[in-house]
Amino acid sequence: MKTQIIEKINNHEFLENAYRKDSAAFKQSFIEAYPSIKDELLAKAWYERLNYKQSDISWGIKNEWKVVAILAAIVAAFALIPNFIAVEQDVFYAKNIGFIVFPALMVYFVWKQHQPLIKLIAPLVISLISALYINMLPAPLNSDSVSQAYFHMPLFLWVIFGYIFIGGDLSATGKKINFLRFNGDLLVLCGLMLIAGGIFTAITINLFEVLKVNIFTIYFNYFVAIGLSIIPLFAAYLIENNGYLVHKVSPVIARIFTPLVTITLFIYLVTIFFTGTYPAANRDYLLLFNVLLIAVMALILFSLSEVAKHTQQKSNQIILFVLSVLAIIVNGIALSSILYRINDFGFTPNRLAVLGGDILILVNLLLVSFNLYKIVKGQIDIQKVESSIALFLPLYFVWSAFVAFGFPILFQYN
Repeated sequence: MKTQIIEKINNHEFLENAYRKDSAAFKQSFIEAYPSIKDELLAKAWYERLNYKQSDISWGIKNEWKVVAILAAIVAAFALIPNFIAVEQDVFYAKNIGFIVFPALMVYFVWKQHQPLIKLIAPLVISLISALYINMLPAPLNSDSVSQAYFHMPLFLWVIFGYIFIGGDLSATGKKINFLRFNGDLLVLCGLMLIAGGIFTAITINLFEVLKVNIFTIYFNYFVAIGLSIIPLFAAYLIENNGYLVHKVSPVIARIFTPLVTITLFIYLVTIFFTGTYPAANRDYLLLFNVLLIAVMALILFSLSEVAKHTQQKSNQIILFVLSVLAIIVNGIALSSILYRINDFGFTPNRLAVLGGDILILVNLLLVSFNLYKIVKGQIDIQKVESSIALFLPLYFVWSAFVAFGFPILFQYN
């Protein structure tokens, strides 16, 4: 797209169509092309348009806050169910955390993006069937297969939400990347809200303790439950209307932590080599390595926007490539540990779930790493790396569905 923008910089119709088709990819390509076309009048106009900064906080389009308030009320009511019926809180939230968060987000984005309501039918029906299914499963107790179903159901719903977010256009790589970036921004803003809420909670409880009034149980059962349940919705609402406040935070965090994580992984590998101590095939440790791979891909994704702005700085590209290689090596060691464990003791729900997720994420990162190598060599552009990150989203959906719905039956609820 960069070459096309340079060649057709005076063709306003082409530029507008390209922008509307995939705004994120267009903006990134335009930024890369701008040094070559900065003297063109139309290029200057587009540069100002793409880099416009809103000065005031926006509360969205007309009546949007009412829609968000209604959805928040429904979500809060659902989150408070354990306070009114005989159900164990931990089990209820383990089963329903995904249903507290994602259906409201689905409805909000269908409304926000003016999508036909018919697009909500299939995702909401699937969500409803999934809710009935997961709540009919027995309490986990010693059932690892049921525990894995609980754990993977939110991931399953997350991908369905992604389908809504991109408007059902599975071929639009740019929209998938926008979805992944949105999730990074959502985590950042939710994290800030949680920190603020934690401070407020500590102050409130201690203020009442001064009066010798214990509000701990009531406060956590009601106020904290409501707050935690509606934070994702309000964070999405703020991001959609004030994205300029958050969009720059994730790349900055990525730029700070990318070299730190790279150095840490290098030292970790050196420590393994000199001590001869390898990661144990423990489920929690292996799950940690899966989280590591996801974190590395997130760092790469959010660092790419900075790399695009500074394409002349080869060091940024090299650091990302080295980071991906180190993560692959570390996770390869962990993967070998669980394979030995499976060879000695056989498959269990936990081992199979961790192994499947590990292989899937590892293959995804291998493809990303290969494309990063090509970037360092100057053979491809950054969009190819982003595409390789988004490519596996349907596979994550299939795997999470298999674990959530298939594991309890496959392992007979053991």
